[in-house]
Amino acid sequence: MEKQKAPKVHSGAARAAAFLLSIDRHYAQNVIKHLDESVVGEVAAAMTEIGDDFTASTEIDKLYRDMVIAINAKKGVKAAGQKELKVMLNSAFGDEKGQAVLDSIHQRRMHERPFMYVEAFPAEMVSTVLVDEPASAVALVLTHVDPGLAAGVISTFEDEFALEVVTRMATVVPPGIETLHTIAAQLVEKLESGRGKTVVVDPSLRLKTIAEMLHFTTADTERALLDALEGEDDEMAGEIREYMFTWANLADVDKRSMQKILASVDTRTLAIALKACPADVEDNVIGNLSERVKEMVIEERELAGPVPMPEVSAARGEVLKGVHALIDSREYQPMRGGEDLVS
Repeated sequence: MEKQKAPKVHSGAARAAAFLLSIDRHYAQNVIKHLDESVVGEVAAAMTEIGDDFTASTEIDKLYRDMVIAINAKKGVKAAGQKELKVMLNSAFGDEKGQAVLDSIHQRRMHERPFMYVEAFPAEMVSTVLVDEPASAVALVLTHVDPGLAAGVISTFEDEFALEVVTRMATVVPPGIETLHTIAAQLVEKLESGRGKTVVVDPSLRLKTIAEMLHFTTADTERALLDALEGEDDEMAGEIREYMFTWANLADVDKRSMQKILASVDTRTLAIALKACPADVEDNVIGNLSERVKEMVIEERELAGPVPMPEVSAARGEVLKGVHALIDSREYQPMRGGEDLVS
């Protein structure tokens, strides 16, 4: 069977040359005038070296189709900047009408996001201004800003104040839009006066505070806040989830849930994870294993000998992955802050 020849790949210059030679000379001259100087020479040379590849009308038709597709293909765009938009609108409608359109855009945005200009400041600066305000006022502001900024601000507060703010956020009743604009303007004024001041906050401490705070909210509120955070910063939301249930929390897991957690962990991982383990956690883990598995885990832990702490931490991380998976699927719900056990 005769092997088909692969179609010849033409250079851009050759394709441009073929197109120019296929159209009226007057139009071709006008096109050449607008070519970039860096490619004119290459295209002109290709016009003198054109081969037999384009003699068939089907090849020229294919060239035209490719050009039409390329011209009409959707290209990526980016949002226009304020200055660029102003130039475009002023050119299209004149300065007065262009400015009126810009003003209407600004008013609509301010109506949708009254604290838009507050969001331009880092969370640490916003928190220094809000920390002395009543919890109700802070809650009002944080319900109207980006979730990532709200979480960052809350994380800098003392636990008790943070809890009060989050509780009020769940029930806040916003005032009229003009009142919101007034509050936002006052807040921006304070932030502007404090610009340049250095505020240092430990990021890990900040995330731990958020995690502790969420323990005192309802499960639905916790899930809604974490889902909102995931949309803004998936990595940060993951770290908060990790802080919300740590290795030490295994000491408080009930029998049924602990057995679900341990069902997906192999004995080697569990043996390493139990190295240098707090007594209350070890008792709860070992106490929920069958006799056979318990003996295997204890034996493997002894046979492993001294183990580097990073390896122990990695093993514990594997166990906690299973816990977080159960929490996400609602198969296990940790006890929340303020909940009391009854018998």
